[in-house]
Amino acid sequence: MQKEKDFIHCMLIPLRQHYLLLPNPTIAEVIPLPRLTDSDINSSWCIGQFFWRDMPLEVIDLETLIGSGQQNNRQINKLCVINGINSDAKIKHYAVACCGAPQLITINETALQPTHDIVDSDWLHCQIKIGSNVAFIPKLDNIETHLQNSLSGNTISDNLL
Repeated sequence: MQKEKDFIHCMLIPLRQHYLLLPNPTIAEVIPLPRLTDSDINSSWCIGQFFWRDMPLEVIDLETLIGSGQQNNRQINKLCVINGINSDAKIKHYAVACCGAPQLITINETALQPTHDIVDSDWLHCQIKIGSNVAFIPKLDNIETHLQNSLSGNTISDNLL
């Protein structure tokens, strides 16, 4: 029997065409889609802003940022509020748009099957198969740095990599 430390508790989050796989501690809260206001970021990957615990949070469409998929497969109906992990970016929280309720799952190394799709992205570590689903494992550090740069008016090449 495998030890408990060999398992990772994660959330499998439905996006429009794919799924997002994140460790449980990165998710602060999952909420119904609130009314969004315009963001200071004028980009298709930032779909708006809302107030959460009296703080304005940017809402990211991860599939648009990555450049994968079409916009019309599933309807966005929830937001995952993400705890920022990159202290240099100074982003404490932000939200990722999702298309349904995330599933709590426990995975181990043998459950992760890399896809054969080549991923050359500033935003993804890799794509994996979990059952019949393709899930993204994002580079949250890079996403948070890009979000901070966009909020301060810098471009991706200024400070990302």
